[in-house]
Amino acid sequence: ISYSDKPVAISRQADVAQWCVAHAIPAIEYAGVDKSVEHFRNNPADLCVVAGWYHMLPSRLRDLFRLGAVGLHASRLPELRGGAPLNWAILAGFERTAVTLFALGDGVDDGPVYGQEAIDVGPNDYIGELVARCNAASVVLVERCISGILDGSLVPAVQDGVASYGAQRSPEDGVIDWAAPAAGIARLVRAVSRPYPGASTWLDGRLVRIWRAGEYRAAAVYGAPGQILCLPGGQVVVATGKGAIEIEEAEDDGGQSVMVALRRSSHRRFRSQS
Repeated sequence: ISYSDKPVAISRQADVAQWCVAHAIPAIEYAGVDKSVEHFRNNPADLCVVAGWYHMLPSRLRDLFRLGAVGLHASRLPELRGGAPLNWAILAGFERTAVTLFALGDGVDDGPVYGQEAIDVGPNDYIGELVARCNAASVVLVERCISGILDGSLVPAVQDGVASYGAQRSPEDGVIDWAAPAAGIARLVRAVSRPYPGASTWLDGRLVRIWRAGEYRAAAVYGAPGQILCLPGGQVVVATGKGAIEIEEAEDDGGQSVMVALRRSSHRRFRSQS
């Protein structure tokens, strides 16, 4: 079952339906819980594997599968239950996370765990790199666990440790607060870069999306938060509440690079709203 292939307001979406067609696998478009229940009553299945799904699966659907339902979650459960776990891992400065395969129940990401695959989070990793690493780890994890789930030899373990939770995020959460420290702004840029909507700010009332940036440590920089300094070496540096960041890639709302324009914008200020 896949979501509709129509454009949706999320930053990334796998075209599962087309992949199924290419591999001669039956696929149906999600049309609500009732339609899904009807389908699986008429087409019994052993196990439901859930990945990248944005709805809770009620028990009346899960119970139709002989072995229930399992899900993939991109965190080291019980750490970062809930929304946007990879984004929060970067924002919080985690050095390691994981992808977890667990049994789905009525709670939020709190079911017993079949297995985990660790994922390193480097100090300069961007979210796209982490997503790719998570996708690869998910394949390894499912391949390692699926046979044991199907034959009953792999018994899930109750989640162990202190739970933490992440809120769902929206594009508005990517607006840069230039009064924040440079380290936090750099993490925000890395956490919401491609395939997400990017870190946003405004210059002279025009939206600017910053895709790549890092802390600037080569020299002390003094300026009001959001003030641009174009250095002799061509670097575009922005003062923050503590320290400065160097912008490496930025575009306007139409996807055109604004780096040349920024190099001519010394002493002007980015704003957190238009």
